[in-house]
Amino acid sequence: MDQNISFSFVMPAYKIRFLNKAIDSILRQRYTDFELIIINDASPDDLGGIIEQFSDKRIKYHVSEKNLGGKDLIAFWNHCLKYARNEYIILATDDDTFEEEFLSDAVKLIKKYPEVNVLRSGVKKIDENEKVLDIEFPAKEYMNEREFMLYYAKGCTISCVSNYIFKRSALEETGGFKVFPRGHYSDDATVLANLQNGIACIPYNRMHFRVSSINLSNQCNIHIVLDQIKATKMFMDFFMERVEILNHDPSDFFKTACYGGYKSKYMTMVTQLLSKIPLTKIHLVAKTIWCNTQLFKKDKLRLTANYFISKT
Repeated sequence: MDQNISFSFVMPAYKIRFLNKAIDSILRQRYTDFELIIINDASPDDLGGIIEQFSDKRIKYHVSEKNLGGKDLIAFWNHCLKYARNEYIILATDDDTFEEEFLSDAVKLIKKYPEVNVLRSGVKKIDENEKVLDIEFPAKEYMNEREFMLYYAKGCTISCVSNYIFKRSALEETGGFKVFPRGHYSDDATVLANLQNGIACIPYNRMHFRVSSINLSNQCNIHIVLDQIKATKMFMDFFMERVEILNHDPSDFFKTACYGGYKSKYMTMVTQLLSKIPLTKIHLVAKTIWCNTQLFKKDKLRLTANYFISKT
């Protein structure tokens, strides 16, 4: 084992339902040079009771006096980073899990590509009962910034944060996790801001991203959804700014391909967000569209998405 490569799993914790599984999956890593920092965000649940079940000196447990994540999720993420001591950072969640080879696979890539500031594992999307809902296909072992931007724009990734490993020094230099409303797309923007030296990719789905009814991104509150739509527009602007910087092709192929791929992905995301809102509430916001009896529901959602995009 190369003891010069050390990791910090940083886990902002609030939900108790899957916390045991999340912690257990980290402690089962075959590569053992890491710390697990758990920050209890003033949860009403007895998270400490779960953590006490694990007798492992690598766990560091902190309790916040006030709930910070509910007010500003990304500010809380960046606050949690201050507890980490090691160079490689994984922002773990309290419900996602890792396969035992996650870190050992990462170490191999770090030795091979020591210059990269960010690594990623392939992802399995799972539900509350561990059923696999979706998987990523294997990515190239190494991609430069332009390659990954195009790969991302084409919708080849399952968007989450715990499958990424950030080099701490680079993350601090770029200002930590990027701030977007409700934290929507903050993880993706942070990755794109750290790609100057490319990205190394574990060719297996070593991280399991859990989708459940208690995820913030799955809530149907109209105010949350509208904030997420605003964040989506902000991220698209951020994404295209990065594309413009990297567009060195006289034929504009790179720019056109990225824009076309992401525009399609963007519209899909906004319509999916709108589909969470009760139709009566959408009707109040965009009456003209929803009173048109000649339109199918999918067309109304698409037009309403355009309406919200123009307002953000």
